[in-house]
Amino acid sequence: MKEKIYTIPIQDAFAAGCECPVCAMYQKLEENAINYTIGPGVSYMEEDIREQTDGQGFCRKHFRDLYTYPNKMGLALILKTHMDKTIRELEKAAEAPLPSPNSMFKKQAKPSSPVIDYVEGLERECFVCGYIRQTFESYLRTIFYLYEREEEFRQQFAQSKGFCTSHYKDLFCLAPKYLNKKFLEPFLRELNGSYLENFKRVRDDVEWFICKNDYRYQDEPWKNARDALQRALTKTGSIIIPEEET
Repeated sequence: MKEKIYTIPIQDAFAAGCECPVCAMYQKLEENAINYTIGPGVSYMEEDIREQTDGQGFCRKHFRDLYTYPNKMGLALILKTHMDKTIRELEKAAEAPLPSPNSMFKKQAKPSSPVIDYVEGLERECFVCGYIRQTFESYLRTIFYLYEREEEFRQQFAQSKGFCTSHYKDLFCLAPKYLNKKFLEPFLRELNGSYLENFKRVRDDVEWFICKNDYRYQDEPWKNARDALQRALTKTGSIIIPEEET
């Protein structure tokens, strides 16, 4: 199979043999995004990047990821100016008229307030999520590009261990947009079959994990159930558990 710079991450993920190659692609992007945000390149010291992190902030998961990264001073600098920005914006928003009480005779609606609008805007934004999203969408397009053009990749796709439920949905939704008529139906049939077959395989492993925790089965072999919970979390929740946590 011909390799190009933009196809290597996709080919590597499918070659890894994990329960969802798309999750593996996303995880690598996430690691790169955290490293870009707070790593050795000190992008957080650049004015345009700091302006974005000040205004957008981060989701809960990526705040935690930034905290666990070994650069507490970098995180402190990011948090300080983000908090400064939040204070300025909420001080202005708090000058607006306060919401009126709801009438007991009217259907209750969410209060209208610049304070609520600003905080909800923060909750929708995350600098790391946005950084990932730009590249992740191009990765998904490249899956369809390879499927149309590379027989070896089509075989690799067919032999994969399937996908998590979320990324199965993503591929199913995007296929009509990016695949031509010749490949669309085979892709969707293969996608459906691969997802369900492998989802059932992991479900069966979870079932055997449960049995193995019953004294009646203690002398039976573990089969493939030892890491069934970790793999089930990938299938159902798009979560890849690091080996050190297993």
